[in-house]
Amino acid sequence: MILGRTVVDSPRRHRSTTLRIGSQAPACRLLTHRRKWRATSPGGASVRDDGAMMSESLRTRLDELEKVSSPARRGQRLEGVVAELFRQLHFEVRLNPGAARPRQTDVLASKAGEAYLIECKWRSDKATVDDIDSLRSRLRRTDRGVVGILVSFNGFSGSVLFDVEHHREQPVLLISGDELRLAADRRENLSDLLWRKKEALSTDGRVIVDEPLIKRRKTNRPIIKLPSAKESFLMANGAASSVVSCGGSLTTMLFAQYLADIDWVPAAGHGVTLDVTPAARNERELLGLLTMLANLGWVTSSASWSISQSTMSWHGIGPDAFAAELLRWKERARTPGAHHSEEISYFDRCDGGFYTLTANMAASRSRTTIAPSLSFQLQGIPLDTGPLLQLCRSAGIHHGVYFRPRDERSVRRHRGAAPLATDVNPICLIISPASGPQLKFDHWVTGMVIANPFHQVKGPSLPMDIPAQIGESEQLVCSLAHHHPNDGRQLAYHLDHIEDTSTSNAIVIRPVVDWTEPDRPAQDDVPPRLQDEPRSTDRRASS
Repeated sequence: MILGRTVVDSPRRHRSTTLRIGSQAPACRLLTHRRKWRATSPGGASVRDDGAMMSESLRTRLDELEKVSSPARRGQRLEGVVAELFRQLHFEVRLNPGAARPRQTDVLASKAGEAYLIECKWRSDKATVDDIDSLRSRLRRTDRGVVGILVSFNGFSGSVLFDVEHHREQPVLLISGDELRLAADRRENLSDLLWRKKEALSTDGRVIVDEPLIKRRKTNRPIIKLPSAKESFLMANGAASSVVSCGGSLTTMLFAQYLADIDWVPAAGHGVTLDVTPAARNERELLGLLTMLANLGWVTSSASWSISQSTMSWHGIGPDAFAAELLRWKERARTPGAHHSEEISYFDRCDGGFYTLTANMAASRSRTTIAPSLSFQLQGIPLDTGPLLQLCRSAGIHHGVYFRPRDERSVRRHRGAAPLATDVNPICLIISPASGPQLKFDHWVTGMVIANPFHQVKGPSLPMDIPAQIGESEQLVCSLAHHHPNDGRQLAYHLDHIEDTSTSNAIVIRPVVDWTEPDRPAQDDVPPRLQDEPRSTDRRASS
């Protein structure tokens, strides 16, 4: 039972902490995003996890059912196990309800718009179409939104599968004994299992029963091509690239060309955050998650990303370039002093806000991921939660979805009376194609990479509370406050200001460079806007 929920927000990391107190045990356990602490009883013995005890209890009850000789008693006990599985998902469960009078029903489970009418069968043979007809006759006496579930411990005949596939107007989900064991062992999430069965039946007319775990992991949604960035890095030799590398360290810091201000909405507070932990256990599943985000419209061409090793960092733009670079782990693992893992950070815009995808990934053939996290920052009330909840369900997340109101501004700006650094020289430019038939130039300069003036500068030496992580990178990937044509002019650049924000597991920094022409005074540094010239991404409102 959850007695309290504490939210801890800081300028660097935002963690949700949930305090769970058992009704029987004289101790508690404290859960955080990355770590678990297990409390001890007064005698010093470790308190066992309540979920593990429930799982063991349910599996034991299932195993004991095989020893029961009476079919009627065995069926009743099976109903109790199924009812307990749904109670653990916070469903209101009723045994032998009168929802389908005068017919008798085994179990009715309901929660927040979901309702399941459940029939349980345990006999020596498989369930037949007569069992389906019996369940459908009960469903016809209930509300239209109720979904039927037929649990058959020994499986289903082919006629049952055919009937369910061809009568989708009255959906029935099938659960076998093996699937029930997986759910009782907590090797299968029952909510995710039911959602997959409903999605497959409603969208593809396909019945899922005893779906192999290996096959499920290899089954991907329809793959769409990840978008390419319009911008690119223009190297000193004239070559274009989607990625630059420089000295760095293991960090989840990355650079962005644009940071959305989620706090501008009047009377809406300071926005909301949402943190979820997707089931992405390796590189392939992480790329599958990115594809799923793209299928749902959460991936844009303006994404930026970073992959960091112990001594090097790779910064890039564009989702397709991120997917391609992620696969080049062997090249990164050969860098001097390479660590056995690397930090993965991805940043993208969404619905007036932004999100980060982070993970720690093994730099080996297994490519195992640790602590994958999706963290959203969005504008406050009113908030359309429908697309986000659909995203969570598609990622296999059906519980623990909390929208937390922020108590501080999301994006901070660091600006002084004078530029943070003068006479900065571009190592390479970020260019974007010109649009419009009347423009004289093919590309505009929208950003650049410069040497980091704060590299290895720590603590009080950093001006104006700039995030300390900025000193870990040898170079800064900067936005340009005012774009200019890529015409080869010699301009004087200076680091004007820095913006930063943080999600639960990443720090996003936007350094902004501005420019003047050496032979013109500073107040005349901005030329008249040409028709169809790309607009500046700079925002002059103070934070």
